[in-house]
Amino acid sequence: MSSAWLTPALAYPATMASTSAPALERTARERAVASAADAAPDASAYWSISTTMRPGSLSMGSVQEANDIAAAVTDTATLGLEQATDIVARIQQKLVVAKAVGADREGINADISRMKADLGSLIDDSGFNGDNWLKVEAGGRPKVASLIASVTTGEDRSLSINMVDFDTARSTLVSRQDAQDGTLTRAYAGSTLGGVPYNYFLMDAGSREPVEAGAREIRLDSRTTRDEIDGMISSLNRVLIDMVGASAEVNTTRSQVTGGGLGVQAVQGTSELGVSRLVDSDLSEQAVRLMADKVQEQLQSSSLNMANVSMTSWLKI
Repeated sequence: MSSAWLTPALAYPATMASTSAPALERTARERAVASAADAAPDASAYWSISTTMRPGSLSMGSVQEANDIAAAVTDTATLGLEQATDIVARIQQKLVVAKAVGADREGINADISRMKADLGSLIDDSGFNGDNWLKVEAGGRPKVASLIASVTTGEDRSLSINMVDFDTARSTLVSRQDAQDGTLTRAYAGSTLGGVPYNYFLMDAGSREPVEAGAREIRLDSRTTRDEIDGMISSLNRVLIDMVGASAEVNTTRSQVTGGGLGVQAVQGTSELGVSRLVDSDLSEQAVRLMADKVQEQLQSSSLNMANVSMTSWLKI
């Protein structure tokens, strides 16, 4: 009789325990993966999961690199134009000094020649990543450069890459192909305030297609007249106007490029933050589930013990 009563009493709690054991084991296995990740954050087997979850991480890196290059190219062109404009302005000042009676025009011409050499070196060095907006080599022509300006996200979290175009014909100072393509190699013709005609260019780059016949390079000697110097000064006035305009165009383009990858990093950072929260939330969920299963097992074990104690006391009675 005691056996008949004891068996049903033990059977019910045992069934409860058997239902929680698989859940506890399953949750424990899932938590073990999380614990391993916490213990070894460098484990590639785990962290590769979150890495592959980051959408387009490789593509975003490429976009950021292209955006940084665009900023560097425009920055280099801007700086080169500013420094070149300063040199041309100083050449013009030398010409003004040369108009004075008794000026050493041969000596002044030597100074101008040195500044032209510095100008040529500056223009040659005003390139980045093989892209120089201030010069055109022999066989080439000014081109339209397409740059990655920024990256934005839409309401549906889609990425949009924004481009900006720049026509390098606006910034070309020297052309070794067609002299007419370069601000410093083309000739400027007109008449001075005194009515004296002029037709001068600043630099001879040995262009395959030289300036038109009759145009002369800006240079001085003992026979240069004051009227001729006035024509040279007037030519450089127009050169400086074009150079200032070119600087404004490049600066406008530069302002449209985020630079330093700031816009791209913001988009990428938001994406990674979302993934991190997703992974962290999943790990926390596993921990809470494991705790709940443990509590459930403890309660069921307590119920089993209480049932056995109660049954034993009843049998004794």
